[in-house]
Amino acid sequence: MLNIRQIVGAVLLFVTGLVKLIGGCKDFYELEKGIHELCQKVCNQIFTWALEQLDTRLMNERDRSTWRVVGFRDKTAISTFGEFLYKRRLYKNKKTGETSFFLDELLGWPERATITPRLKELAVKLSTELPFDRAAEILSHLAPGVSSMTIWQATREVGEVLQREGQEKRAAVFEDGEAPGGKEVAPELCI
Repeated sequence: MLNIRQIVGAVLLFVTGLVKLIGGCKDFYELEKGIHELCQKVCNQIFTWALEQLDTRLMNERDRSTWRVVGFRDKTAISTFGEFLYKRRLYKNKKTGETSFFLDELLGWPERATITPRLKELAVKLSTELPFDRAAEILSHLAPGVSSMTIWQATREVGEVLQREGQEKRAAVFEDGEAPGGKEVAPELCI
């Protein structure tokens, strides 16, 4: 649960930034861009706090007889709010020696992922319509720090998953003889 300090911190960040913007903006474009960036900073801070609160909850709910906290590890990633850094706990299984980040597992976050699933979805959608450089340029207006290589890698990962699924479906139909399921039932069949 967010405590009052976190809420006050977000409000102060927003108000301080807004006062600076109002005092120094010269035109509508600058004001709009400034407020957009300010909202991203505030949302980024709240997002980071939410991740840390989830991590704390997972620590409190863990099986203490099996898992012990080894320490914190930082992770830097990029979301639709921009780049963020958060700390999550690393756990070690007392019996097997296995290590795990409970927060990453709960959220389905791959260990080496550098962009959030939502940003990855946007990047892949853009990359199917535009060259990677152009997609990165457009995404940089929303989330600074996204490179064309990041978009290429996200698209490659999604492509590999789709290719694997396609191979499994093909094998099911042509090797195992399974008929693919239909999507709807026709009220009558005309032959």
